[in-house]
Amino acid sequence: MKIFPRIISAVIAIAVILTTGVTSFAAEIDVAQTSAEHNGSLLAADFDVAGTTLEPDTALPSKYSSLDLGYTTPIRQQIYNTCWAYSSTGTLETVANKLGLNTSHYSPMHMNHWGTKRDDGTGWQRDYNDGGYAYISMGYFTSWQGPVLESAYPQNTLITDYSAINANAKRQLSVNGIIYLDPDDTETIKTAVYKYGAAIGNYHVEDMYYEADNYAYYCNRPGVATNQLFGHSITIVGWDDNFKKEWFVEGNQPNNDGAWLCKNSWGTYWGEDGYFWISYEDYYLFDTRFGYSYTFSDIAKYNNNKKLYQNETDGATYEFEYIANYDTLTYINVFDTDADFNVIDKINFETQSQGAKFTIYKIPFTRTGVPATTTSKWTQLYTGTVEYKGYHSVDIADFTVNDDKFAIGISIENVNNSGNGIGVDEWLTSGGEKIFIPQSDYGHSYLIFSGYLMDVKQFYNDYLDDSIGGTFVIKAVASASTDPITGDVNGDGKISVLDATNIQMYLANLRTFTQDELSIADYDQDGHLSVIDATLIQKVVAGL
Repeated sequence: MKIFPRIISAVIAIAVILTTGVTSFAAEIDVAQTSAEHNGSLLAADFDVAGTTLEPDTALPSKYSSLDLGYTTPIRQQIYNTCWAYSSTGTLETVANKLGLNTSHYSPMHMNHWGTKRDDGTGWQRDYNDGGYAYISMGYFTSWQGPVLESAYPQNTLITDYSAINANAKRQLSVNGIIYLDPDDTETIKTAVYKYGAAIGNYHVEDMYYEADNYAYYCNRPGVATNQLFGHSITIVGWDDNFKKEWFVEGNQPNNDGAWLCKNSWGTYWGEDGYFWISYEDYYLFDTRFGYSYTFSDIAKYNNNKKLYQNETDGATYEFEYIANYDTLTYINVFDTDADFNVIDKINFETQSQGAKFTIYKIPFTRTGVPATTTSKWTQLYTGTVEYKGYHSVDIADFTVNDDKFAIGISIENVNNSGNGIGVDEWLTSGGEKIFIPQSDYGHSYLIFSGYLMDVKQFYNDYLDDSIGGTFVIKAVASASTDPITGDVNGDGKISVLDATNIQMYLANLRTFTQDELSIADYDQDGHLSVIDATLIQKVVAGL
């Protein structure tokens, strides 16, 4: 993001060194206009974002289409400035279908209403008919606030009905992993679409660059200022290396063949039944001023026997990178325990420190009730390397919580300039006005450096002159105390044909299982998963 530094008035006594004595703080950004004609609704800003370069597991074809393979859901017509909500739900639907989760439409309006200002004044400072940011959808999904079905929360639902309907709307998926994609690498975007089924794409809309006869778009006008970008978000579901450059607007054609197949949200009467093509060379496709381009790398069917412990529900709006000169920093979140969900089996967190070494710990408390800094008392749950920039989910060594609270610490070590930051939900401003305000509080997040413990809320207040602060994006996935049902692979509380299908997809290398899922899927409990387990489940369903 575009940063306006603020001078630190004091230096932390134990030698916390902030870069050059100056801290980069929450963003002051310039917001773009929106397009009334097309409901162009993705607000551009001077974001400074970086993505991950992906390497394909196999040679990529010259043409690919999740539409042709039947993974996409039907085209919809957005209302209000909600393309960001439609593109993200459309992407998630495609990823889910590719995994065999056989989804129907999710509700973009539920996300749109969720991503508005809360009654207490916090959250995204927008109305439901305003434009939005990519951060809203990522926070919504990774905090398990959705998705819900379109049928449960239709497009014409009034925002005044949100609370009543939301209380009873069943969540459909648990989103645990998101990969930020390198916007400058075509092979990365192809790899994401090929492996997961779809990816988020954002671009600048001007009608003069659209060739309606060929459903082809290419903008070759450089130098559009941030506040003049008409942002629009779409779902990229394929590509064609041989899409002819001559098929774009005459006089505004790219240098080479090749284009992305895009699912739009302007109805079936626009484009080719709602789809169109964007040149690989478009000037503003994947422009970082629209935020991240990303895909969903880790999703599962929502399970009522699971709970997500979290101290924030908005996701990462910023990266906590205020402290320099320390190779390793430890970030801690403290959670209040729900007695019905006391078996912790996964830890989710956000970081952009790709290549860094990280270690996850269960951290005990001192007599005064704060996390202990004596590392010999910590229990190591997992160690590994940050594989990509984005949201991660780690299958840890399970442990049971027997107290009224527990603490999870993540130590991140800077390796070859990888950085050692972590995601934080921190306020954002534009034109001097807050566009996002977090629900931060004392006792939720702590920072440890060189053996020194500090409440992050206090850190913001004392050393950054900020009374709002933020909360680390560290979450814990817990299972209910009841034992899972053997064969119930998708965790919906019953054995069905879908469980057998999931096993068959795993055996065909079309999806992955966690260790817990492998154990549950092993129906005959012989220690390995085979087609026999799928057959036995089918017999159970058939009453045999």
